[in-house]
Parts: sequence; structure tokens; C-alpha cells
Amino acid sequence: MNDAPRRFGVLGTGHWARTCHGAALAAHPDVELVGFAGRDPARAAAVADQVGGRGFASAEELIEQVDAVTIALPPHVQAPLAARAARAGRHVLVEKPLALDVAAADDVVAAVREGSVASVTYATYLFQPDVTRWLDEMRALAAEHGPWEGAIARWAGTIDVPGNPYGASAWRRERGGLWDTGPHALSILLELLPPVERVSAGRGVRDAVNVALEHAGGAGSALSLTLTAPAGAGGSFATVWGPGGRHDLPRFHGTPQEGFARAVDQLRECAATGREHPLGVGRAREAVAVLAAVEEHLARPAGERTTPVPRR
Repeated sequence: MNDAPRRFGVLGTGHWARTCHGAALAAHPDVELVGFAGRDPARAAAVADQVGGRGFASAEELIEQVDAVTIALPPHVQAPLAARAARAGRHVLVEKPLALDVAAADDVVAAVREGSVASVTYATYLFQPDVTRWLDEMRALAAEHGPWEGAIARWAGTIDVPGNPYGASAWRRERGGLWDTGPHALSILLELLPPVERVSAGRGVRDAVNVALEHAGGAGSALSLTLTAPAGAGGSFATVWGPGGRHDLPRFHGTPQEGFARAVDQLRECAATGREHPLGVGRAREAVAVLAAVEEHLARPAGERTTPVPRR
């Protein structure tokens, strides 16, 4: 049995790194927040002064000084740093999406295996008791009555509303709701339905994407995703149905920081016991593969992915 990691560092200095990762680690009774690293050492030092630990001049310097890293960076930046940290023997707690392409996600999975380290993906909803209790109930119903046959999920962000802390996020602006809200919706669906085998999708207003998923065994699901819903039109819901009835995902009443502390606890437990976490980077890679397939589908000419409706 290995020791549970105690010294944690945060890669990232933005809003989520500061208010969620850093705040949760600073308040955690069993770990030490060693500090922060980002593109700007001065900003890392300023965030550390505010939250805890110290600022590091580089990601490499921080990785050398910790047992585990948590990463709150754009996915195309997160993936190579997660792989680097894992190969250096550091446990990794990553955000979703893990990466923006399957090859980068595969490299993180390989690095975790090569480094023999623990990994957890912070799928926000899946670390909240209201949601995990509901998922347990859904699994029990499926075991009693038969598998779920379908699901629908809508996840809508409001990034354009004044004061949104992610309004200046370049990667979110470029990739839209598919990559930002899509991982949240998939985190629920992949808990209840078999793996996705095929996808199709269409575009909506602004960045909106509507996705149809075909799951192994015949189940089907649908996602409606956007990051640019108008004020008052944001929010999320999911519904699952089958022989066990129709059931709606509950709202959770905890905070992201409380959920993140649970993710830290579970990473530490996996590191100490050698157990692979069900929400490790392998599951995160599965979600990236689905999103990348949707993006590939949408990149085709409209005539190759849609059937026109005859007009009178």
C-alpha cells in the first residue's frame, strides 16, 4: 500500500483554479496547498498570496515539489501537462474535457499507466451526494426492471451575460457548448447507458449543437448543448426512461468546492490502495472520443450529413 498524497499544487491561475481548486485545497484538513503555476509567474504569486501556498515560475518547478497536481487550464494545455506530471510520478486530478482530440487524451491515459499514478476527473455533478444517490437509485431500478432505453439532456450556459467569469475564455469561445457543456451532459449519460457507438448532429443558433447518440445494445440518447443561451434561458436537465419508468436528474444542493474536496479524498484513497477510479482519465478519454466524433460529423458538408425536407 502506498501513502496518500499530501502535497498538492494547482496548475492554472484563472477563476476556477482560484475559487474551486485552490479554495478547496486550502480548506482541506488533510492536504497542503503548496502553490500555483501558470503562464505568468507574477499572477501565480498573486493568486497564491490570496488563496495559499506560493507562486511557482513554471509548471515544471511546481511538479517537482508536489505529490499530486490538480489542473484548471484549457483542455489543449491541460492534456500535455497532465501527461508530463503523471510520467513524473505525480497523481493527477484533471478537469473536463480532458483534451480536445483523442490522441492527446490517449497520451494522458498512457502516461498515467506508465507513471503508475492515480487519476480522477472532476465531473462536477458526479461528486455531489444528491446526484450520486439518484444514480444509485437508477442503477437499482435498471437491475430490477431492465436496462434504460433512452435519455435526453439539455445543458445551456450563459457566457454572454455580463459578469460571467468565463466570458473572456478563448477556448470556450472557439469550441462552444459542445466541448464546454457537453462533458457535463455526457458524465450523466455515460453513468446510465452503455458506451456510445455512433453519433449524428446538427447545428442550431449561435454555438448550439443538437446531438443524437446511438449506444451499444440499442439505447439512444439526445443532447442539446449551448454556451451562449440568452439571459434567463440557461440551466441544465436530464431525463432517463425505460422499463423502470421515467426519471429526472435532481438538482444538487452542495457547492463545487465541497465536490472538489470529495474528488481530492477519492484521489488520495486510490493512490493509497492502487484502486483505479471509475472517473479516471480513461472515462474522460471516452467522453473526448464522443465529442470529437460529433465535431467530425459537423465538419462534413451539410448535404452529406442531412436529408432535405421537400417543400411544396
